[in-house]
Amino acid sequence: MGVRGAGGRVASRQFEALSFDTGAQFFTARSPDFRKQLEEWQASGVVQEWRGRHGRICTEDGTFELLSTSSSGGSGSRGGGGGGSSGFCGSLTGLPLYVGTPTNNALCQQMARQLQEQLGAAEVQSGCIVQSVTRTSGGCGGAGMQWQLRGSRQGRAAAGEPPQPADQQDLGSFDAVILADAMPLIPGSAGHVSGIDQLSTSLAQLARSAQAAAPQACFALMAAFHQPLPGVPFDSATMDPTTTTTTSRGSAAAFQWVACNSSKPGRPIADGGGGAPQCWVALTSPQRTQQLLERHPLMLDGKLVPQTDGYRRAVAAELLADFRALMQPLLQGPLPDPAYCHAQRWGRAFVAQPLGAEFLLLPAQRLALCGDVAAGSSVEAAWRSGRAAGQAVAAMLAASGPAAARAAA
Repeated sequence: MGVRGAGGRVASRQFEALSFDTGAQFFTARSPDFRKQLEEWQASGVVQEWRGRHGRICTEDGTFELLSTSSSGGSGSRGGGGGGSSGFCGSLTGLPLYVGTPTNNALCQQMARQLQEQLGAAEVQSGCIVQSVTRTSGGCGGAGMQWQLRGSRQGRAAAGEPPQPADQQDLGSFDAVILADAMPLIPGSAGHVSGIDQLSTSLAQLARSAQAAAPQACFALMAAFHQPLPGVPFDSATMDPTTTTTTSRGSAAAFQWVACNSSKPGRPIADGGGGAPQCWVALTSPQRTQQLLERHPLMLDGKLVPQTDGYRRAVAAELLADFRALMQPLLQGPLPDPAYCHAQRWGRAFVAQPLGAEFLLLPAQRLALCGDVAAGSSVEAAWRSGRAAGQAVAAMLAASGPAAARAAA
C-alpha cells in the first residue's frame, strides 16, 4: 500500500524509494493573498517552480504539441485553476507551475508544523476517522451545544474497511466543526459520518446541496522504470477530455494527463546509472474512468468497494496497457516493462458543479463546510476556502464564548 501523506489530493504516495504525486499535479497562484503565501512557502523551501517541457497530446494521431519549455498553467486537480468538468488537468494557460518539494504533501506538512507551534502538539491530532456525531449541551462557557465526536484514532484500515461501531472511541467534545470534504454529509459515501445529516433541517439541506455538486471519480496510474524512457518529448502533457473523446483505435481517450514525476524539482533524479527509477503518473479521462468503474465499481450494494491489492492490480494492468498504447508512438523504442506499477482510485477526484462560495457557515449549528464542494478543486481555492472558513468560525466563537473554545476540523 505504501505510505500516504497528509493533504488529501495534495498528498503523495511513497513506495520504498519511489514517490508519486497521484492527485494534484501542480498548482498556480492568481490572487495576491495566495501569491504572498506562495512566497512564504518558497522561502521555507517547500515549494519550487516546475520548469519543464509542458504541452498537449493529440489523442487522434498521437502527436505532441510543445506549449512551454519553462512554465505554464493548468492543474492537477485543476491545481491552479477553478473547478469544472475538465477535472484534474484542464488546459495549459501560461501561468508558472509550482509543486511541493520534496513531494507535494510538503505543503500540508509545513502548515501542520506551523499549527502545532501555534496551538501545541497535543491540540493537533491526525490519523483519526470520525464515524458518528451527537450534539450535547454545554460549550462556550456552558451555553449552547457541543459536538461530540466518536470514531477511531488508528487511521484507515489497509483494505479500506472502517472500524466497527463497537470499536469507536470518544474523540472529544468541540464547540464547532469545520468540514473540509462533503463526504461526511452524504449518506452512503465512503466518509459519511453517522447522524450528522439528521441533526437539523439545515444540515439535511446542506447534505442535499453537497450531493448536487456531482462528485466525479478518477484513477491514477503509477509506473516506475529502471531507465529513463527514451525519446519522450515532454515532462507533462494534457489531453482535453472535453474535445478529444475518441482515439484512432475507436475507444475513449484513456488519459487526460500524463507526467514524468521525476522531472519535478526536489525529486530523485533518474539518470539510468543505477540510481533512482524514473517515475510516471497518468490520470484517467472521464470516459475511461466510467469504463473502468463498470468493471471495477466504486460502490456495490450501497457499500464502498475496498481498494484491495487485487482490485488495484486489475486496474493497473488495464491502465498500463493504455499507457503503452499512448506512449509507444513517442518513444525511440518499445516501452520497457515497468519495475513498479500501481493504481489508485479517487472516488471524489473533483466536483463538476461546486456551490460557488468560498465556504458555507451554519451559525446555529456551529458548522462550516469548505473545500472543493464549495469553492472548486484547485489548490489555491482549497487554501482560500479553508482560511476563510477558519476565520469565520474563530470570529463566531470569539463573539459567543471564551477564547479557549475548541473547533474540530
